[in-house]
Parts: sequence; structure tokens; C-alpha cells
Amino acid sequence: MISAMEQAHSSLSCAALNKRERDVVFLAIKGFTNKAIARELNITEGTVKVHLHNVYQKFGIGSRSALAALVMK
Repeated sequence: MISAMEQAHSSLSCAALNKRERDVVFLAIKGFTNKAIARELNITEGTVKVHLHNVYQKFGIGSRSALAALVMK
């Protein structure tokens, strides 16, 4: 059975996201805050915001809920 992380990575790989962007997306749709994502990935909260901004622009969306809906398609 495919794990949720593998499914998210697979769903998003066609969108030309890099691995770190996919990692951030996976944690964001699991409900992690930006601060928790930063701690988990050992990056700054500002870097998390940049990754999310870039992902939102690539998909033409503006929220985590829209991102989650897109991933779960």
C-alpha cells in the first residue's frame, strides 16, 4: 500500500515541485504549522513560507485547504 507521503510526492511530482517543496506540502496538508514544519525539516520558518508561496504560485492557489484538495485528487 502506498503511504500518504508517497502519494503526495507522486501527485505533486508532475507539477515540477522540488523534493523540499513536496516535503513542505506534505507536512502542511497534515496540519503542521509553519513553525512545526520548520522544526521537522530543520529549516527556518521564513524558508517554509517561501516554499509554500512558490507552490501556491505554481498551482495558482492561495490556501492550504486548496492545496490539500489538489493533492487528494
